[in-house]
Amino acid sequence: MRAQFCLVLLSGSVAVFNVTAAQAGDDVESVLVIGTSPADARQIGPDEVASSHALTASDLVNDQVASVFLSDTESSPFQEDLYFRGFDASPVLGTPEGLAVYQNGTRINQRFGDTVLWDLMPSFAIARVDVVPGSDPLFGLNALGGAIVFDMKPGFDSSSGVQLNVAGGSFGRALAVAQMADHTDSHAFYVGVSAVDDSGWRRSSASKLYQAYGDFALRSQKASFGVDLALASDLLNENGAVPVQDNVHAAFAIPDTARNADLLLQTRGEYDFDVQTILRGNSWLRATHIQTANGQASGFSACAGQPSILCDSNGDPLQTTSGVPIPSKLGGVGTVGAETIATTAIGATLEVDHSGSLLGRSNSIVLGDSFDYATTGFGSTTALGNLTLQNGGSTAQPIGIDLGGPDWNVRLGAVSFDEGLFAQDTIALTAALSLELSARFQLDRIDLRDRLGTSLTGGHAYAGLNPAAELSWVFSDGVAAYAEFEQSSRTPTPAELSCANSAQPCLFPLSFISDPPLRQVIARTLEMGAKGQTGFDVVSVDWSADIYGTRNQDDILFESSGPSIGSGYFANVGTTQRLGAEIAAVAKWERFDLRASYGYVNATFESAFAEQSPNNPAADANGNILVKPGDRLANIPRSTAKLSLAYAASPALRLVLGAHAESSQYLRGDEANIQSPLPGYVTFNAEADYQLSSRFQLYLEGENIFDRHYATFGLYGDPTGHATFPQFTNPRFIVPAAPLAMWIGLRATF
Repeated sequence: MRAQFCLVLLSGSVAVFNVTAAQAGDDVESVLVIGTSPADARQIGPDEVASSHALTASDLVNDQVASVFLSDTESSPFQEDLYFRGFDASPVLGTPEGLAVYQNGTRINQRFGDTVLWDLMPSFAIARVDVVPGSDPLFGLNALGGAIVFDMKPGFDSSSGVQLNVAGGSFGRALAVAQMADHTDSHAFYVGVSAVDDSGWRRSSASKLYQAYGDFALRSQKASFGVDLALASDLLNENGAVPVQDNVHAAFAIPDTARNADLLLQTRGEYDFDVQTILRGNSWLRATHIQTANGQASGFSACAGQPSILCDSNGDPLQTTSGVPIPSKLGGVGTVGAETIATTAIGATLEVDHSGSLLGRSNSIVLGDSFDYATTGFGSTTALGNLTLQNGGSTAQPIGIDLGGPDWNVRLGAVSFDEGLFAQDTIALTAALSLELSARFQLDRIDLRDRLGTSLTGGHAYAGLNPAAELSWVFSDGVAAYAEFEQSSRTPTPAELSCANSAQPCLFPLSFISDPPLRQVIARTLEMGAKGQTGFDVVSVDWSADIYGTRNQDDILFESSGPSIGSGYFANVGTTQRLGAEIAAVAKWERFDLRASYGYVNATFESAFAEQSPNNPAADANGNILVKPGDRLANIPRSTAKLSLAYAASPALRLVLGAHAESSQYLRGDEANIQSPLPGYVTFNAEADYQLSSRFQLYLEGENIFDRHYATFGLYGDPTGHATFPQFTNPRFIVPAAPLAMWIGLRATF
């Protein structure tokens, strides 16, 4: 058995991508392979993927991997933040991203803000997942805390025939998935489509998602070629946080919608010169269109000196796009912001793998080059509106007037170019001990063009060399140990560079102000661990244990500032640190399967700075709180524990009970750890699978089966909405978690 790691570097960098297990004679397509699988990789194999009923890719990873935790910042089951070891892969523009995510070899972090739109990934087409911790430079930009690699289904590895899956249940959710695959010795195809309609459990929270994925591949004795296409389109309602005094079903201010569309086309090829030397290549094209609408209270009122004219919250007169003052009699106590992000990106990589000997020792080396190029058009407008107060929230209704001026209108063009030279060498020092050395030189260029003025226009260049080294030991009793040092980096994104002036806070992400430079983030990780297999009597156990420390130099944080919720700026805040440990085990005994894991991470600031958080009750007269070394980062629980027990009650019936526990976390806006944190929680889920016949399987799912009331995300804000809701006085906002939910489904294979 040989484990292989696929690497593709595209989208704002380049990286390793896909771990495939293959053995001589296996019917497995080989693409873009680099070296051996990292010793610390956490793998979700095809059997675990096939038995999962996860709704999204992020759900799948959360169910299976220690130290992964989902935070529902948007109050949408399709766009949750995924934290791993205190680093985030978030769909929310403005979140400090720290994980690189790959789909079949392409980095899918959006280039404009490094966000990860989980709703665009066709989860039904996932074949396996590898979660690689640490700051491995081969994964390119943004792999500060690790990389998550999704290997999609190829035709050669898929079972021939047709598979159907339909399900429905709580919150009006209906799901339908159809898949088909076939292959011969020389060619193969796979195609799948899905549709989801979800009414949501909170007010005005319905969502619709449509996805499709197809793969076609050819191969001969010495060469292979493949092409795959992923399409997605959806409409999501994202209610976000509500004051803790409000109804949990409420929508604090609507509309809050996102319309996302995505096309990802990839090609791959390989030529084997001989058994020692292989040439591999990969290319891709991606087009993404994101359109959002956000309603909120404005804080506008009649001007003090001219009551007939409408002024903003600073007392400055407002104007239309034509420069005409706006009469105060129109009301205007609400606004509706509209934002569009359109990104087109291309990329390619070429690498040579050679296996041989060095100084009489087995040795393998990989050399490669990659590039990606992305253009983004960003635009935002703000329409004047009035609020309609309703049970459980308010609705902002536009009144046909768009606000004029740079504070309310943005037209920005961004061009990103990234090239990376990478190398990896693995040498067997002894029969049991191997040394892996790798490095990546990265060159990045970001050019911004202000299409309405000049304040956003500017150019930024970054370059650096990131090294890594790993020692691996394999012992005769089935135990393997490893120790490694890794360094990775992330450059500031165009969105961050456009909102980095502390003197001019922007209403993120609806407006940008200017483009002062930011320094790139450098992450360094030290890690050691061990894993192995053991057994006694009829019990078998796979286990792993790990300790690690990661320090980020010049970390970038969005600092709240200005009069509105969401206004502020990006800044380098010095050093942050994550120290942690993990332990996980999978035990099998007769009809029982047990999975247990525990992850601990202490994510802290290591530099002092003053942060604007005017709604924090402990803020000073200027609205500042003082963050000290040792204070914990917000929204990151220290402890994450998971337990799953499966029981085969009969050859046809399988029962599963699972539990997730998270400790407390500090709210965003309380990075100084002054106020009480958001409480921890424990939730229980259950599944039952019944094989009706060789073709049909019935399944039942229950989430939060004890109907616990809890929240996974919180922040401080103005609960009155500029005095729109005077009944709310507590500045704590939360995103309430979904209550008890049940779904029933049927799978069919033909």
